[in-house]
Amino acid sequence: MTTRPLWLESPEVLQLLGLLVDRLDSADLRGTRAQSIALTEKTWPALYKAAYESRKEALWEQVGEMYRWGWIQIKPDGAVQARSGYDQSPRVTVVDEAALRAAAGRPERVKSSVERWREAVAQGLAASDEVKRAVGDYCIDTPDHTMAEVVAQLNLLPSLASKPMLLREVSAQLFWGMSKVLDKRQGLVAAILGLDECPFLESPIQLQVHLPPAGYREVLFIENLMSFEQALRSTSGVFDGLALVYASGFKGSAQRLRSPAGCSLFYGSTGALGGGMKDAFEAWLFGRGVTPVHFWGDLDYAGMRILAAMRSSFPGLSAWVPGYAPMLSALLAGQGHSPEAAEKQGQRPLTTTGCTYADADLISALAKTGRYVDQELFAL
Repeated sequence: MTTRPLWLESPEVLQLLGLLVDRLDSADLRGTRAQSIALTEKTWPALYKAAYESRKEALWEQVGEMYRWGWIQIKPDGAVQARSGYDQSPRVTVVDEAALRAAAGRPERVKSSVERWREAVAQGLAASDEVKRAVGDYCIDTPDHTMAEVVAQLNLLPSLASKPMLLREVSAQLFWGMSKVLDKRQGLVAAILGLDECPFLESPIQLQVHLPPAGYREVLFIENLMSFEQALRSTSGVFDGLALVYASGFKGSAQRLRSPAGCSLFYGSTGALGGGMKDAFEAWLFGRGVTPVHFWGDLDYAGMRILAAMRSSFPGLSAWVPGYAPMLSALLAGQGHSPEAAEKQGQRPLTTTGCTYADADLISALAKTGRYVDQELFAL
């Protein structure tokens, strides 16, 4: 072909070229050869849904031109010669990939970020092939730096292995001040360092703890800071006998909460500060004691998910009835708010938390009403 005909730029033909190149890309991604594709109303709607038969015949003639240029093969053999060969259930196979890609304006497949990451790791990581395969499963794609630059920084990781640093400190030092790059990538760190586990701890969870001077029998985790502060000021007696805990940024399923290295404890000045009560609380928290524990938070699906997640760290944890009961009554009385009113429409329903009271009463009320109640509205 010496001159590129104008019809190659038509939307209908570009639709066909795009289809064929998509198949080439898919095959390339799988590491196989592209198979023939049947032309049907589904695969090439521009032809089969054309309003006039004359337009269908014109498009088919253009397909015949691509066949005569050697770009494609068409089966059955007679279909390309027939004026309406598109009615013969034709199948098309790409013969000249380079020419077809050039016509479609897609000279090569655009590689996925995972593919580009694995190439950068293979070319730049100073490690064995086994380690490179492991690191290749943890794609890092940052907008301001190339993957080759990221891999170059990973080569500096062994120099930090012996330092007493948190995972986010390591990330910030390696990646231009970005502290969260290595979040959920402990496997990558362990692979590069040749260890079974990542040696750098996640950021400790900060716990604000109020131990009542008169002592406590149970522990209550409170979801929201305002409610925690209200509980500290309460004179109603409902919080008597409870150690109150607020966890800033707490992810309920984090097992590190129950290890001394995984959390930082801050004791309130209005509570008991004596060593005996403090030691007893920490003995319970770090798994050396038995104390009933409860959770009180928003009456919505997010709160119920926190409750469910916390039960993986505290198997006996239950929803705190004195806190949830008035919230439940308000919800069933038609109060509360719609998910949209508080920008909570993205919350996903769940059917069970493992807590009998939450599952039987709270979740069923959420499903029945379709509304939520915020914890902060109830100062007990």
